[in-house]
Amino acid sequence: MNYYIGIDLGTSSVKTLIMTSNGKTAALSQKDYDFDKPYYNFAEQDVNVWWESTVFTIKDSLKQLVKIDSNYNIKGIGFSGQMHGLVALDKNGNALRKAILWCDSRSLKEIEYINTKIGLENIMQINHSPIAAGFLLPSLLWIKNNEPHIYKNIDKVILPKDYIRYKLTNIIASDITDAAASGVFDSNKSCWYDYIIEKLGLDINIFPDIFYPYEVSGTITEKASKETGLKKGIQVSYGGADQVMQAIGNGIINTNTASITIGTGGQILMPIDKPVYDKKNMASHTFNFLFPNTWYYLGAALSSGLALKWAKNNFCNAGETFKDIDLKVKDIKAGSNGIIFLPYLAGERTPYMNSNASAMFLGLTLSHDRYHILRSVMEGVVYSLKDCFIILTDDLNMECSKLIASGGGSYSDVWLQIQADILNREIYVSKTKEQAALGAAITSAVANKEYQSYEEALKNIITYNDRPITPINENVKIYFEYYEIFKECYKRNSELMYAIKNIAY
Repeated sequence: MNYYIGIDLGTSSVKTLIMTSNGKTAALSQKDYDFDKPYYNFAEQDVNVWWESTVFTIKDSLKQLVKIDSNYNIKGIGFSGQMHGLVALDKNGNALRKAILWCDSRSLKEIEYINTKIGLENIMQINHSPIAAGFLLPSLLWIKNNEPHIYKNIDKVILPKDYIRYKLTNIIASDITDAAASGVFDSNKSCWYDYIIEKLGLDINIFPDIFYPYEVSGTITEKASKETGLKKGIQVSYGGADQVMQAIGNGIINTNTASITIGTGGQILMPIDKPVYDKKNMASHTFNFLFPNTWYYLGAALSSGLALKWAKNNFCNAGETFKDIDLKVKDIKAGSNGIIFLPYLAGERTPYMNSNASAMFLGLTLSHDRYHILRSVMEGVVYSLKDCFIILTDDLNMECSKLIASGGGSYSDVWLQIQADILNREIYVSKTKEQAALGAAITSAVANKEYQSYEEALKNIITYNDRPITPINENVKIYFEYYEIFKECYKRNSELMYAIKNIAY
């Protein structure tokens, strides 16, 4: 039988999924890792850790597969990857430093310089997205300003998953869905934004060639074959940004259907048929999508699953699992008996574009225990995603007829109900898991002509639970009132958040 591999390079782990030609998951392997925080506003990862972890998951998934089918035939490999980050390579293809990640906020001065030099309105008209800390462009400028000895040796800058593809194929390139989210992309012309590159004194030659996710990048090299156990010559497609691959894994390629994702960060994504930008808030994103002349809206919350993981690590007993948390919080009344949590543990992007935003609890009393706190964290995450959703439906006036839950948050019955109640929407859940890795595998199958189109592939592969999660009217009313207070909390405390950081750091 033919099989297709999807590799999803995330912030907290890498996953390798092997899919049968008819879309079933035959093997899955995951290797966890962390990111380095040498300073409070830094977030970095060693590309060698990425590669070693990827090699481990490839070998492990192949071991699983051979037990099922000793005559397996891997036809192709696709990729999904954490977005925005920067990998700097020298002329020999070696990483010059650790990768700077999407959740890094060291480049605030560089962003201020870019916005002043180019003009935010000009950026929004061409890029259709504000430039945030952690994007490739300001991180590159930070290296230029602070690590000139590294900057002068840069031959190419790529996005995180591009590095893994390079290690497998020896081809240095990127794809349009990832490049579009770098901060240095012309969303209208689907190419690098040469005007901003020139104005900022950068060299356009360090930016790689760009392709579509379903195009073929190359094949597995002999060196990569020896390291991974994959056969030399297996076809490798470019793949794409994790949010786009996750959309594919959820069956989302057309307009009017959106995903709500709770992973490390949280996102609202919906494909759209024209590039638009949020003139009111200047805090959401429109990036290029799978095909020519297609785009997608993205509202991004920086701390979603990350917030619950932080709370679990700090408030739970050793050995307590996320399933245990679900059991403990499910009977707590909507609103956590009066606690509101602002989940800005790493600053916030949509709707505030404020790296100085910080988390806070409001309403704590002696009557509360840690499970009230944990539920309030789950609710606060969804309040922040409602901010993203309202920009899509109200400010941009886009119609959303179906909302599909994705990421780790879709594994929690409690969190799914909270999403339905706070957004006052039916929430659909795909029967498939690990949607980003699956989307990467599907992309490889399309690239190999196993399916003639994404539409054909998704029709045959993606199914949903029979019934959506429906809002509970009583909870909808309660959450509406709390959400108004949630928004007011930020408005009244944003200046104090900035003042506290000035004192602390």
